Amino acid sequence: MNKPKLIISSAYAATVTVIFVVVITIWAELSVPLKDWLKNFSGHHWTSKSLLSVLMFAAATLILYVLPYQHSDDRLRKTLGLLLMFAILGTIITTLFFTGHHFRLF
Repeated sequence: MNKPKLIISSAYAATVTVIFVVVITIWAELSVPLKDWLKNFSGHHWTSKSLLSVLMFAAATLILYVLPYQHSDDRLRKTLGLLLMFAILGTIITTLFFTGHHFRLF
């Protein structure tokens, strides 16, 4: 097992998963049919989002791990920086969305 490659692959997969969670969370709040589908999938929309997120992370990590690419300490650092940036942005976007939703701004 190539540990640096696994770290890079899982960091990219986590970045994709963060984007997915933010998009599906906002989309489900604005779309009743999507929220209902998520509820029917597992019994609760948050549980469905969690299950889909775990599946997405695992699949993306596996796919990215088997792809051929060069890894380096610089690439590792950049990938983890990208993940941190998207985690922070995802938190800010989700917080702003629910704040605006609470105050009925949209």
